Amino acid sequence: MQWGYRQGLGAAIVATGLGLFCSTAVQGQEQPFVGRPGSVGSFEAADPVLNDDVMTGVIPSGQDWFLFGAYPRGGVYGWLDGGYIGNFASPASKFNGPYNAVDRANEPMMNQTYLIAEQRLPSDDSWGVGARADLLYGEDFPLGMSSGWEVNPSGQGNWNSGEYYGLAMPQLYGEVGTQDLSLKLGHFYTIVGYEGVPAVGNFFYMKSYSYQFAGPFTHWGGLASWKATDNLQVDGGLVNGWNSLSSGYTNANFLGRARLKNDDNSLASTFAIISGNEADDFSPLYQPQPILMSANRTRYSLLFEVRPSDRWEYVFHQWLGTQANALPGGGAGTWTGIDQYLYYSASDTWKWGGRFEWFDDINGLRVGLNRPSNPNHVPLPGNYFSLTVGPNWVPNQNLIMRPAFRWDFYSGPSNVKPYNDGVSNNQTMLGFDAIQKF
Repeated sequence: MQWGYRQGLGAAIVATGLGLFCSTAVQGQEQPFVGRPGSVGSFEAADPVLNDDVMTGVIPSGQDWFLFGAYPRGGVYGWLDGGYIGNFASPASKFNGPYNAVDRANEPMMNQTYLIAEQRLPSDDSWGVGARADLLYGEDFPLGMSSGWEVNPSGQGNWNSGEYYGLAMPQLYGEVGTQDLSLKLGHFYTIVGYEGVPAVGNFFYMKSYSYQFAGPFTHWGGLASWKATDNLQVDGGLVNGWNSLSSGYTNANFLGRARLKNDDNSLASTFAIISGNEADDFSPLYQPQPILMSANRTRYSLLFEVRPSDRWEYVFHQWLGTQANALPGGGAGTWTGIDQYLYYSASDTWKWGGRFEWFDDINGLRVGLNRPSNPNHVPLPGNYFSLTVGPNWVPNQNLIMRPAFRWDFYSGPSNVKPYNDGVSNNQTMLGFDAIQKF
């Protein structure tokens, strides 16, 4: 697959434990799996369940109007998302360092024209059938593509020939069951991680390193979901690796997640993991090109959420990826890090957020898997840090604006300069976007 979106050569490791905490269980099943109306966690009750069922930030959802109408179990809807990032260094290539999302500097971007058609499962505990299809057009299209679907592994018959704008279908699935027990089959977003591809599922326009480089975006396969109690939800299934419908290097991967919360969703934790054979993502700059082979790759994600009041929320995200036969000379490689988020709801229309992250790409395997003309390619081994702060302004339920300030800095080998086209170890940016739901 093209420029690092084909997932490759495997990695082995173990993911450890589930450090979950929870208070007393109650009888009966809450619908949905969030806090009760009026409780600390209730703001998530109406979130568009786009990438992680619960972990979708504090953007209020619901809509005042629908362009194509809506009915109780779904409809046709979507959004437009575009923005601008001012990079104070003004790189000649117009790339914001080794990014693969919102990566263009000092020029307008149309990131997502997003369309969804869906029929959800019944909400009254009865059995039913649902389905969903998503289409994404814009500069974010590479994040929704998969090998064997939009991209032909042979290189012939790809959906898109351009580098900056294209079309992807990141979800196409059917499901059967109830709100408590269901099975999804087809193409769907990953459940490993915190941020996701859909614009409305993230607080910040500028994405975390862990979102961009640490894990998969989508899967093809099957996933079962079980709400075991009011406080525990478990998901598990088999998928064809990372971002792949067909590939000569991927095999069946296990995908699983467990989330435990207290009664009002003010304390919660989630552990998610994917493990199975892949082929490595070698940059074209590696010469001679290593021979690709199938070996184990494992990535886990551990999240803790704390809501001390109805205005504050803190999220701690620790994750690790490891891959066997990942290095050009042989041997396993690892990447790991910690993301921390703090949110404050100042009013119904203003929400403030901060994110500080650390990404340790010690082997230089992940950071820099980006568009072909981006000069900031792997290998870029070292430690990456970033601080992002800014508000969300939500004047109505159909419009969201997300201005933010971001500072990136790097620590690693002195000959590696990942920003400003290879001449700097830090960068400063100021950007914003607007999301119009319809």
